[in-house]
Amino acid sequence: MQKKILAISSPGGHWIQLNKICDGLLKQQAHNIVYAVPASLFKAKQEKKLYNIVDVSADNKLMLIPCAFQVLYILLKERPDTVISTGAAPGVVTMLIAKFLRINTIWVDSIANVRQISRSGRMIKKHVNTFLTQWEYLEDDKAQYKGAIL
Repeated sequence: MQKKILAISSPGGHWIQLNKICDGLLKQQAHNIVYAVPASLFKAKQEKKLYNIVDVSADNKLMLIPCAFQVLYILLKERPDTVISTGAAPGVVTMLIAKFLRINTIWVDSIANVRQISRSGRMIKKHVNTFLTQWEYLEDDKAQYKGAIL
């Protein structure tokens, strides 16, 4: 039986990394992946099941509210087994709501954060089931290093 995964991220490097992870999962043919992405990326991946979410960041905190409602709708409609995110703000919102709904959560911190865990990663680290870092020296009691994506 295929596991359903909701994959969500911000645009840019977060989106690129998330797609690399999901492409690897799709090759296993054991996963059904649904994506939630900002409108700026919505036309980029027509072959995938996509939900449009607002593009939100820490600089635009008011947009977290509509993002939370969009994510809640997606989670209730799709009922994923797992949520995976590479960040940033949309991923944080999703992880918190998924935790409340008792959905398994996986956070993969961005490879761009070389010196420390990302700001969104630090915010969500204690709230996810699995937290992965792509830098071995950033591994700690909660952040696991399993290798880099890129």
